[in-house]
Amino acid sequence: MKQKILIFFLIGLSIFLLDITFNEDSPNTITVYESELESLINTWVTQVGREPTDNEIDGIIKQLIDEEILYREALKLGLDKNDIIIKRRLAQKISFLKQESSISNPTEEEILNYFKFNKEDYIVESTYTFSQIYFSKENQAKSKSIKALQSIEGGEDPNLFGDPFLLGKNFSSKTVRELQRSFGDQFSQSIQGLEVKKWSGPISSEYGEHLIYLNSYTESYLPELSQIKEIVVRDILAEDQSQSTERYLKELRKEYEVEIFTDLNVQSD
Repeated sequence: MKQKILIFFLIGLSIFLLDITFNEDSPNTITVYESELESLINTWVTQVGREPTDNEIDGIIKQLIDEEILYREALKLGLDKNDIIIKRRLAQKISFLKQESSISNPTEEEILNYFKFNKEDYIVESTYTFSQIYFSKENQAKSKSIKALQSIEGGEDPNLFGDPFLLGKNFSSKTVRELQRSFGDQFSQSIQGLEVKKWSGPISSEYGEHLIYLNSYTESYLPELSQIKEIVVRDILAEDQSQSTERYLKELRKEYEVEIFTDLNVQSD
């Protein structure tokens, strides 16, 4: 594969060099490294799921060169000036470079201390798995749901009752916050007191009334550090990167003076 890349790299580059050789007005030189091309092809393989054909490799080379040409022409025209998107991308890039150069992996002691002081961030929330029968609030929901519960407790099939519900009938391993987003505060609070393996209700939501069959419930818990060590390390690095960027900016701000002017083109009534 590497040999194939090199062959097409040389072919593509030769075509490009021939083009600019006969253009005496072009003093530009574009340098393309094999490692850069290899990275682009690896990305292509990851996205497509197979090795590129000879024609596709040739296309990757041409696209790389064409993008560099267009980039340089855009700079000549000053298209990078006062462009908020370009400014943000460049700001992000220097921020990333600064973070990479100043961040080191935390020690075992640092990991343990961070976990101790931030335990609440790693608590696994309680979850609820349940089925529900929905009664529209526009259709005498309260009285119908009460009668339906009595019938179900008397042995009737639960599938005979209720109205169609957009979110579905069965819900698996939902946290209180997820239920709050889907059904509202009252529903998410009411479900926490229900018995397992029993039809209960009705409980109210933003949509109407619901009968609930709580299949299972898991209590919240704090995992052992060994179970989530990679997550803790990731959080430490993210926090260190943020602090590093802020320190870097704090020093740079001392070198700049900011002036804010009223836009003279804005006319007041």
